[in-house]
Amino acid sequence: MLTIAKLGKWSVSYYVDTAREATAAARDDRARNGGLGEYYSESETRLPTWLVAGEDAQRAAELVGLTREAIGGDADLEVVTRWLDDGLAPSGEVGRALRTGSVHGFDLTFCAPKSVSLIRGRGDDVAVKAVADAHAHAMREAMTYLGAHAGYTRVHNPHTGRKDLVRLPGIVAAAFQHETSRAGDPHLHTHVIVPNRQARADGRLVSLDGTSLFHEARAAGMIYQATLRAELTASLGVEWGRIDPDTGMAEVAGVDRRTIVAWSQRASQLREWAHGNLVLADEQPSAAQLGVAQKATRPRKPESLSWAQLRADWAADARAFDVDAEAQRHARQLRRAAAGGDVREVARQAVAGIHQAATFTRADLIETIAAALPVDAATAGVSPRELVETLAEAVLIPVTAQRAPYQREGSVRYTAAELLAEERAIIDLTPARSARAVIPIRRDDTAELSPDQRAAITSIASSPWLIQPLSAPAGAGKTHSLTALRAAMRRAGGDVLVLAPTHRAVDEAMREDAGGAGMTIAAALERHRRGTLELTAAPTLVVVDEAGMVELLTATTAAGVKTVLVGDARQLEPVKARAGTFEQLCTDLPWAQRLSEVWRMRDPDERSASLAVRHGGGAAVRRAVGWYRRSGRLNVGDEVTMADDALAGWRADLDAGRDALLIADRWDVADPLNERIHRDRIDAEAPTVTAARGHRIGAGDRIVTRDSDPTIVMRPARAGQPQPAPVRNGNRWEVLEVDPDNNRLAARRTGDHAIAVFSGEYLHKHVHLGYVLTVHAAQGATADTTHALLGVASRLANRRTAYVAMTRGRHANTAYLYEQPTGERDHEHAPTPDAAAEVHTPVRGTAAQAAAALRTVLGRDRDSATIAETASGAAEHTQLPVEVTDHLDHHRRVVTDLQRAHRHDRGRAADNRHRAAEQTADRALADILAVAGRHGGDPLPAAGPLAVPYGHAVTMAHSRNREDLDHLINDVHAAAKARDRAVVVVSPTAQPPHTAERGWTVVPYNPKRLTTTPMPRDAVLIIDNAAAARPTDLARIAEHAAAHHARLLLVDDDRPGPSRRLLDGLNLPWAAHHHDIDPNARAAALTIADPELAAEIERKRDTHHRGWHQLTRIREVTERHRDRGRDLDNDYGLDI
Repeated sequence: MLTIAKLGKWSVSYYVDTAREATAAARDDRARNGGLGEYYSESETRLPTWLVAGEDAQRAAELVGLTREAIGGDADLEVVTRWLDDGLAPSGEVGRALRTGSVHGFDLTFCAPKSVSLIRGRGDDVAVKAVADAHAHAMREAMTYLGAHAGYTRVHNPHTGRKDLVRLPGIVAAAFQHETSRAGDPHLHTHVIVPNRQARADGRLVSLDGTSLFHEARAAGMIYQATLRAELTASLGVEWGRIDPDTGMAEVAGVDRRTIVAWSQRASQLREWAHGNLVLADEQPSAAQLGVAQKATRPRKPESLSWAQLRADWAADARAFDVDAEAQRHARQLRRAAAGGDVREVARQAVAGIHQAATFTRADLIETIAAALPVDAATAGVSPRELVETLAEAVLIPVTAQRAPYQREGSVRYTAAELLAEERAIIDLTPARSARAVIPIRRDDTAELSPDQRAAITSIASSPWLIQPLSAPAGAGKTHSLTALRAAMRRAGGDVLVLAPTHRAVDEAMREDAGGAGMTIAAALERHRRGTLELTAAPTLVVVDEAGMVELLTATTAAGVKTVLVGDARQLEPVKARAGTFEQLCTDLPWAQRLSEVWRMRDPDERSASLAVRHGGGAAVRRAVGWYRRSGRLNVGDEVTMADDALAGWRADLDAGRDALLIADRWDVADPLNERIHRDRIDAEAPTVTAARGHRIGAGDRIVTRDSDPTIVMRPARAGQPQPAPVRNGNRWEVLEVDPDNNRLAARRTGDHAIAVFSGEYLHKHVHLGYVLTVHAAQGATADTTHALLGVASRLANRRTAYVAMTRGRHANTAYLYEQPTGERDHEHAPTPDAAAEVHTPVRGTAAQAAAALRTVLGRDRDSATIAETASGAAEHTQLPVEVTDHLDHHRRVVTDLQRAHRHDRGRAADNRHRAAEQTADRALADILAVAGRHGGDPLPAAGPLAVPYGHAVTMAHSRNREDLDHLINDVHAAAKARDRAVVVVSPTAQPPHTAERGWTVVPYNPKRLTTTPMPRDAVLIIDNAAAARPTDLARIAEHAAAHHARLLLVDDDRPGPSRRLLDGLNLPWAAHHHDIDPNARAAALTIADPELAAEIERKRDTHHRGWHQLTRIREVTERHRDRGRDLDNDYGLDI
């Protein structure tokens, strides 16, 4: 592998001093042996050599003052020092002065796999020489790649104001070969020291573009590994084990993993702290510890020993090393069986292996192809590097415009034909719909959901579209919301099938009752390929947790089954999920649903902060970080101090009875923490067994299983209980007993308390301490509190990991941001702690520094985009290949058609809802008219601008003047009270504040109570703002009032509402209307679709008007014969 680091002034001193010491030691060895050193030791003086790579390497060397003969020869240590420290090239040329804090150079460290280093350290002279030659050749090939793709400087362009990239003739460096790890074990690696003053074509010394160098370094490391494998297979016949796709590294087949671990001693401050050899000064170390610390001496520097001495020491080491011949033969048979295939298939498989992005840089594809390249793929005269680059060029399809002069190579995004086809297949599936996909859902199904959740679930249920994305932030209650869909599906005679990336996620969804059956996505796809995935036997709804794979969607849409894709594009992507696809579906499909409210966190301010961390802009992020800072949730310091503080916080929460989660961004931090907790909990003399990651596990430890295995026998906690679920990836367990003699353990699972025994290969590979997990492993977990360790400069710490880490806890989420110490990698040789105890001075930053550190992490926002989204951002579509523009045009057409169809559906649905609402209102109107004319008892007096002179079961007061209506309510209320009649005022909306001052009897508006509770005879019920009530409720209340000889007054201030149509259509002749309201015109304006209902309403209106006319004439005749002195108030009133 290849690592890269920036170098400051005097950083080269260690390499120079070590070279001098090792060379002197070799000279001394030869002198002691009479000048007869080992055959291959003569040339291994450990002096650096000049290494030149690039398009015109010879010219590059000459420009800095090196002759042709000097290339590959020993480099003068003083010359190297001056070039790095002062920018003075061998030619004497000096470029721009290096300022304080400037980057003086770069350390490119090429590391051989441990098994290769062991062959060199423990092998015979032929193997030693072959490994050294293969390593040197592979390193030169990698540097040639870097010279071609990262050998740039930047030059100001006065016309554009930008800095254009200008290619250098080559890169000149000094290569320091080292043989040992920091612990003194075999570890072949070379530090290629690249001065940051390189020669431009005109001879001027300029700065190397570090950004390009860092971008291409990983690809160069993959080329180094592929070349090294090919060279050693050719020279020594070495066969190889599995290639790690993340590092491109493979170990020699037949070298046991235990051997690798045994020869990989590591020392770091964090590990020393974990083992109790390093204590923090504020822990008040014991006198014994202080005494040992004071006596601690600087450790020896194994790299300073001569090569002959190192080989002698390793040969005498008790640790075994051998290569299993049978494993080599088996690996050779597999290689030869696979040989002869189309080498282009390697590139196609590599493209399929880029799971996390539909678009990528050229370097990304180089990495993947090199990691998959067979050792015998390259033909005579073609190097693995050349073949890898040729294969990449054959499949790369640019999806962004050509690189501008100021842009780096990494700015251009590419895709491949296979990914274009995959994305197009998903696009073509999105229009799938079926009327059978509509799920009848009732209000009681969603009664326990929030309005946000209710709206999303109702929309999903009522939609005919078969692909239904549901996006939701962490803690929004996705699984809880889906239980409503399952209730509706079960009532319809079907059920929900839950699919998720992991068994653990499936089990959690099933425990939440989100589905009737569940399986992993991989299992579902396997059944689909075998033809045994049953989707059509009964109405089925498929819920897919956080993945949108084309094969699965093809199967479900073909079966006419609705698939709900549930996820959060801002969290860490599931394995093998095409990054960007889910978010693109959420954007493209107008019926996609998004939950926006967070419920997990108890503090509303923390909910808002979590959403800002998820997707907020700059200002929102600053506010969120400020809240975390003020709430004491941010800490920053060195790695050991932050680990200690996080552990203390976690323990305090556990002691307080809280469910606490301790997580880290990488296993290099999680492992020492797990070991420290084990050490603190388990007695040092207690029996233990060795498990995965080298963890020692004893009875009482908490462990985690990292692979699902249905073959492991499970026993229920008590006899008679049902058979427990199988062992799942992510299950947590408490160790009950260990058997060191047979290296096995018995454990009880957290939750169902089922018991299992782990042993053999499963124990060694898939069981380890489970006190501390990585952020990725903890995604989906929920606890009371979370304590998260995040490296400020860690490659794994970015906005996504921070978001996941800071949203696991209900009550508190605390971040401990650490700066990773330098000099602790295997190939770095800074002083390290002895095995004896040392005192570490804690380094803690201020709250402001912690906030700045979190902003740095959040600034690393890795948004993934689909091909269509990336291509749509290209400034010049004419520069794109025709297959990309066709894809982009097709995507736009499909999305436009979907939007048009959705608008049509929404319009039609709105029309249907409007017609249904009108029909409901018209039916309620007829029901009210049927009872409105019933007469009550004695009239109640009424006065004021609105007077309703006669009593009926239902009447109405209609005015836009709120004061007039209040006067009417007040008069009626007072009159009813005066006659000892029950009177109440209700309103479907909030009551105005003056109701209490007026002394009205106000009760909550509860339609169910108003239609089921018996009313006192002659009671008066006043419904204020009646238009806000539902028409069906008003009809039932009217019927109930009439049945109990009570009176109902509907007060209407002419505002819109569900019953606006009903009130306009009542047109009761005895109702009171303000002079500017014409009830006859409003009633006439209504169009009732149902002719029979229209006729019924018209008949009832006509009956009321004729009866009112007759009653009015009778009243007029009677009034003419009355005594003029009679009190009119005894005859006029409101009898309701």
